[in-house]
Amino acid sequence: MHLGHKRRLENGSARAILTAAGSIAAAALVVWMLPASAQDQAAADAGMKIWQRAGCAACHGTFAEGGGGGDQPAGPTLRRTRLDRAGLVETIGCGRPGTAMPYHLKGAYAETACYGLPLAAAGKDLSEGVLMSGAEINSLVDYLTARIVGKGAVTKAECGVYYANPNHPNCAAFR
Repeated sequence: MHLGHKRRLENGSARAILTAAGSIAAAALVVWMLPASAQDQAAADAGMKIWQRAGCAACHGTFAEGGGGGDQPAGPTLRRTRLDRAGLVETIGCGRPGTAMPYHLKGAYAETACYGLPLAAAGKDLSEGVLMSGAEINSLVDYLTARIVGKGAVTKAECGVYYANPNHPNCAAFR
């Protein structure tokens, strides 16, 4: 066999091995990512249930698009918030002093410091919302970061997930 031909065969074999190894690595990555994606989905679903149970929509709107007021204070849109995850956790847990945003963390201010303040009873300018554990607040923030913050306009599919029915009458206005 000619030496040049042998090198081409060896190079071709090496290329084939590298291609196969790359394909196997890519497949392993996809399989590895699936459980995380399923976990993320489950965390977002759990957080959505907390959103619904805690009545967040009363002020912020069903899809966090900003509340219209009425019987409840008009809360800001969370779809365009500039708060990062830590900011969302602190705001939900500790509320916003001087605003209508109540605190939701069990033991906020008295057992868990908020906004760098020393432990003390919550101030008179704060109201208590539906109290939650830190884990529940983190789950709620999982929902917000996965499905709300930075997601743009509400879609019919998003509405269908929220109501567990894509044909829910409240979804008719969305595309």
